[in-house]
Amino acid sequence: MNQRVANRINSIVVAAYKLIGSVLLALIMLGLISFLTVQGFFMVNRSWVTPTVVSPTDPEILTLNTQVAAQTSARDHVLAERRTVENRIADAERIIASERAFQQRFKVALRGERASKDRVARRLSQLRREFGVARQEITESNKAFSGLTRVRTDALYGARLLEQEDKLTVNHHLAQMAQSNLSLAQSTVELETRLESLQRELAGLNAVHDGLGKDATPDGMTADVLLLEREYTHSTLEQSRAEATLKSLKEDLKALDEVSLRYDTLIASLRQSPYLRAIETDLTIAFVPYENLVNAEQGTPLYACAAKLFWCREVGVMGRALEGEVSIKHPIRQYMLRGVMVEIQLSDTPSAREDLLHLGRPPMLL
Repeated sequence: MNQRVANRINSIVVAAYKLIGSVLLALIMLGLISFLTVQGFFMVNRSWVTPTVVSPTDPEILTLNTQVAAQTSARDHVLAERRTVENRIADAERIIASERAFQQRFKVALRGERASKDRVARRLSQLRREFGVARQEITESNKAFSGLTRVRTDALYGARLLEQEDKLTVNHHLAQMAQSNLSLAQSTVELETRLESLQRELAGLNAVHDGLGKDATPDGMTADVLLLEREYTHSTLEQSRAEATLKSLKEDLKALDEVSLRYDTLIASLRQSPYLRAIETDLTIAFVPYENLVNAEQGTPLYACAAKLFWCREVGVMGRALEGEVSIKHPIRQYMLRGVMVEIQLSDTPSAREDLLHLGRPPMLL
């Protein structure tokens, strides 16, 4: 009796074990077949996309935003430097214009001063000649008159025809005439001194005019005109320094423009990222590998399926492709794929969380 019960239990256990083994084997075979089917399907199928839910806190978005902020800050710094350089260029141009105007006015004033002193020198020279002739005539006349008067006065005084007082009066007049001769001589010296000084000043001005911009030292330089020339030389040096600075600043401005352009290009490239554009314009997007792009034309229906391939329903349509390349992992085979992001319009919002959507029609027509 006991043996039969034991045999019965053993047969039940063996049957249960065989059943469980068969079920497990069937499940394993089903899983293997399903895996191979899915892998084989995605090895040959080119009609699927991967929807992407873009969030502002996504690491990719945060990284892109950080890069955009950093590049924008660097570009703004370059633009600030550019404005500073532009201000310095304007300042250098003002200095150059001011120094050129001063040099032009200096030359005009120098020509006017030379012409004025030349006219005065000619007038003084003419006056000296006329004064010399008149002085000689007056001196000779005074000398003859004085000699004749003295002889006549002595003769009259010796003949007792002239009083002592009258003689003294005549001698006083003769002394005054001698004093006038001395005054004429002094005026002659002063006139010649003035003419010589004026001629020296004129020679100095001529020397400055002829020596402007030259290294050689012309004859006739004076201390006064040397200081005058120093102002002109200082002006030319300031102009040369400003012109050199202006040239360097223009090169700096050109370099800053190139750097700013590179930053603008880089920022524009970053902003063209499909991720950022999706965030900024509130788009729903999907990743399409390059090999699937031919089947992802705008308006193509989208299907979501249970178990990746079965029991499918239409959930939306494809939109336009966004510029820029992206890379993500294959949703099934786990290797990197290159492709683009495409706008999608979904009638079933939760479908955006699916691993993949199918293009055109259900893959198994189910």
